[in-house]
Amino acid sequence: MRPLLSLKRRRLAIHRFFQTNTYRHMSSKKPSPLTIRTVCFRTTMRAATFRALIEAAVERAAVLNDSFIVGADPSLFRIMGMAQQGDILMSHCKFADPIGIRVALRYRLGDQAVLDQLVAALGLDVEPAPCMGKGSLMPFEDRSVGHMLLDIADKLPTGRLQVLPTAIESGLDCLWDDEKEIKSELKLLAEIPSLLLHGGVDAVEKMDRVNQLLQTYPPVMAIRYRGQTLPLRHQMHLPSEDGQTVLRLHFARDPYSSGFIIGWVDEYDAA
Repeated sequence: MRPLLSLKRRRLAIHRFFQTNTYRHMSSKKPSPLTIRTVCFRTTMRAATFRALIEAAVERAAVLNDSFIVGADPSLFRIMGMAQQGDILMSHCKFADPIGIRVALRYRLGDQAVLDQLVAALGLDVEPAPCMGKGSLMPFEDRSVGHMLLDIADKLPTGRLQVLPTAIESGLDCLWDDEKEIKSELKLLAEIPSLLLHGGVDAVEKMDRVNQLLQTYPPVMAIRYRGQTLPLRHQMHLPSEDGQTVLRLHFARDPYSSGFIIGWVDEYDAA
């Protein structure tokens, strides 16, 4: 590993990465506080040390008073809090040289002050590194389903399909190369009320898939929506190209409209 940077140079390098390693939610000049950012580092510290430093920061930093850590694995966990814009995801992964040990922190732009405290807590034993990015399959460095859902959340037809923050947060744990397939399925889901109401040739061609999407399951998840508990009784299953895993989107009918609500995302082993 190259010699670690001095404190002053490290801070300048971290600032540059905050400016460049960003998945943007909006194209406007002023980015949204929900913009997903990722910063990455090389380090020599062990996973247990990394976890202990983060735990200490959460316990003592004022901006983290309402936050808490979820997950027992010191290599993969997240920080949640009512005052945060979104979850902060952490990974510590050890690879063979020349990659070595990498640390990634994925957060929202609106939580920059929180992120600053966490990075400061890591001390001098971290060196900023370029994030691997889309297609890398690196934990919390690759583009995720959550990124895609955040990108399209405000572009969906009002009253017909809604993506809740719980779906975006859970989707950050899921990687999926074929975003076009997900978007196509979401488009069909938004069209279902119209297809059922008006019918036609288009409806007949799509009815097999529509019936699959309208199938109900014992709800794996339930969410809070407008003050009430809403079980997610419908599921969208999208097998991977190699047939090894299946991406699953949990959704429900919107009780206040004729549309649907995407509330949770996960993956499961096809076997």
